[in-house]
Amino acid sequence: MLVQQLLKLGVTFIDVGLGVNMLDDHLIGTLRVTTGTYEKNDHLGNRIGDEEFDENDYATNIQIADLNCLNAMQAVIKWKKMCGFYQDLKAEHNILYFINTNRLLNEDNAA
Repeated sequence: MLVQQLLKLGVTFIDVGLGVNMLDDHLIGTLRVTTGTYEKNDHLGNRIGDEEFDENDYATNIQIADLNCLNAMQAVIKWKKMCGFYQDLKAEHNILYFINTNRLLNEDNAA
């Protein structure tokens, strides 16, 4: 509901998400940074939603302050790109960071 109202008002926003799960006594998971703009928002329904909380051990493990910090820093870097401080060649509107592979995936590029 909040996303729809922001879009209706033409407000650009950045939303972050963090999902972690326990696998063989180790945490795995993904960090997400999603941007919504008036010009590019068709991807939001596939990126932001209640299903993010399904089967997520985020609330049960307090040893992830570093992941919260990384997720916040990714959002700040994206914001600085949008403000023109950093060059943004890809103009991605969704960034995923996979903890166990250290992979960064840029998706939903602006047309």
